[in-house]
Amino acid sequence: MEMNDEMLRLSLIELMNEDLLNDFVNRVFKYRLREEEYVYMQYKIVNDNIVLNIYDNSSVNRFKAYIFTNDDINNDIKDVYYINIEKCYNKYKNKGTKNKLDLLGALLKEQDNDEKKRIINYIDNNSMKNILLKHFTV
Repeated sequence: MEMNDEMLRLSLIELMNEDLLNDFVNRVFKYRLREEEYVYMQYKIVNDNIVLNIYDNSSVNRFKAYIFTNDDINNDIKDVYYINIEKCYNKYKNKGTKNKLDLLGALLKEQDNDEKKRIINYIDNNSMKNILLKHFTV
C-alpha cells in the first residue's frame, strides 16, 4: 500500500514556512526545543519508505532518523526509529491511541478523507491542524 508521502512533504514545507516546524517536532517526536533552538529536517524517500532525518541545535545536538515503513524492521541502532504505519494504524483503529507519532503513522496510511480529519483533530494546535487538513484532505 502506498503512503501519503507527498501530503506529508507539502505539510512539512508549510509548517516550516509558517514557523511551526519546531512546535510540530516537539509535539509529534517528543522533542523539547526552546524558542531559540532550531530543528533541521531532511525529508526523503528511500526504498518506498519515508525517511525524516532530524537534527537540532540544542545543547545536546541530537540527530535522529525516523523511517516510516510498511514493513517490520528490527533495529539496534540508537537514534534510528522504524515506524510501521500498519501497526500505527491498527493502534489508532483498535485502541484509540493518542500518541502523536502513532497518529502520524496512521495518517500516512489512511485513504479516507473523513478518517484523516478525525486523526488530524487530535492535534491541539489549530494552525498545525489547518495545514495538515489542507494537504491531507484533497
